[in-house]
Amino acid sequence: MHLHKIFYALLSLAQVIQKRINSKVEIIASNGSVYQKGHHLHQDHLGWKAISTVYDITTELELSTNFFSTDRTFYTRNKPWDLSRLARMRVMQDGAGKFEDVHDRDHLNEVSEQIINGIVIAQGQLDKLSIARQKLVEADVLSVSSSSPDNIELIPKRIDKASAVRAITNQYGIPVDHTIAFGNDKNDLGMLKAAGTGVAMGNSADEIKAQADAVTEASEDDGLPKYLKRRFLD
Repeated sequence: MHLHKIFYALLSLAQVIQKRINSKVEIIASNGSVYQKGHHLHQDHLGWKAISTVYDITTELELSTNFFSTDRTFYTRNKPWDLSRLARMRVMQDGAGKFEDVHDRDHLNEVSEQIINGIVIAQGQLDKLSIARQKLVEADVLSVSSSSPDNIELIPKRIDKASAVRAITNQYGIPVDHTIAFGNDKNDLGMLKAAGTGVAMGNSADEIKAQADAVTEASEDDGLPKYLKRRFLD
């Protein structure tokens, strides 16, 4: 069993945790769009076709979108700090606190090669969010997921946390049954199924818990270290 990878929303924040553990621990971030392969940082990008499709659909529905590079948030319509505290923290984690207003479609095109993933957060606008999600699924130019009922996660096509896990296990020759994944949201389901043991956090929805191999305490109650202690030390 290897403590080999840590998953985190943002690369820069994952690097802080990495230093606290040891240099051999590597990172998967941004819903699997970014991960370390030895000394190389692998990145998948949304691409202009996906980005422009998202922009057109969300603009038509008057929804604001946040697109992320490894260190910056490019936002449309509404400033991230206009969101609720919880949603604002989500965006600021992904964007590392550096924000750039997208003026128009041409401006977005200019920065498109930097964009790895994104998120649409529409608090109190679930009907619009549902329409946007359906249109994005039908467009079939990116992977669509969700980490809460009021958002749409925008991920490069055929990329998710599971694809990153498979790439890493293949690269290092790690048997699948020697891997453990922890998660609590819908966008974690693929990863939980791809790992040898998928563990749902105690604060997960019942849907996540039902499809996991095991359930541990909530994140706020140190569910991850408690599970590892029970499994390997008790």
